[in-house]
Amino acid sequence: MTLKQLRYLIALVDNDFSVSRTATVLHTTQPGVSKLARALESEIGTDLFVRTGNRLVDLTDAGRQAAELARRVVRDTRAIGGLQHSLQTEVGGTLRIGTTHIHASYSLVGVIRAFLADHPGVEIVLRQGSPGDILQWVLEGAVDIGVSTLPSTIPRDIVTFEAFTIERCVVAPRGHPLLKSRRISLRELSRYPLVAFDEPYNSGWVVQHEFQRLGLKPRIAVRGSDANVIKSYVAAGVGVAVLQTMAIDPRRDRDIQIVPSSHLFPSSMSLVSVHRNHVLRPFGEDFVERLRKFAAARPGARGARKQPRRGD
Repeated sequence: MTLKQLRYLIALVDNDFSVSRTATVLHTTQPGVSKLARALESEIGTDLFVRTGNRLVDLTDAGRQAAELARRVVRDTRAIGGLQHSLQTEVGGTLRIGTTHIHASYSLVGVIRAFLADHPGVEIVLRQGSPGDILQWVLEGAVDIGVSTLPSTIPRDIVTFEAFTIERCVVAPRGHPLLKSRRISLRELSRYPLVAFDEPYNSGWVVQHEFQRLGLKPRIAVRGSDANVIKSYVAAGVGVAVLQTMAIDPRRDRDIQIVPSSHLFPSSMSLVSVHRNHVLRPFGEDFVERLRKFAAARPGARGARKQPRRGD
């Protein structure tokens, strides 16, 4: 029996036994959810779910006891994971942030620099992964704070607020034919090889969705998860790419150029996420407050929200 199985059991209960919704929340597949549910029943040796055909509709008496125990185990595991932090001093310690490559490399740099200037005794640990990884880390207590996209449906124990607005642009190597166009179209863009983000990353999903919406299928040359890697392949002439505008620095990225393309792809919002029951140290609360103030200072900011849009 694993913590993963227990978390899947809890997620199924919290999502009204909907396998599809649970799979979306956990960033996994419906067969994967069903398989783990069956495996947990097999290990315990009894049915945990009431079924109508292939649908899960409720918990059995044993299932209700198992779900209650699962919540206790997961909660206690999170508490044990935070024990080291609770023993640290008020002014020093470690702050664990789960985020994507793009935020670690760009949007968080200024916030972290200012924070460390005021908290020299704190060590920041950046754990980078996909949005699905980050959500799971926040749920597990493996990180204190998450900064990334989240699915449209999120677990009830996660509290979020908006942070960074993400704008996108097309980039191409110097001398590329797209640079001569005054207003490119998706159809024109689809004629060239694309260096793309993996679909588990929101920029990969958003770009793919816009092409599909118009019945277009881009020719993917390379997929990656790091904006710097993608820029390297564009500079090498492998293809063009759709990148977050914040990732382009004309002083350093001299081998690539931006193609005017703000009309092609929607902007999106990244979110700060914390677990409702996770107790942050005072310096952690200060970091969250800095992010909150940054978000509140944005034009059109709307503050904390529990049902976020997709972001980066």
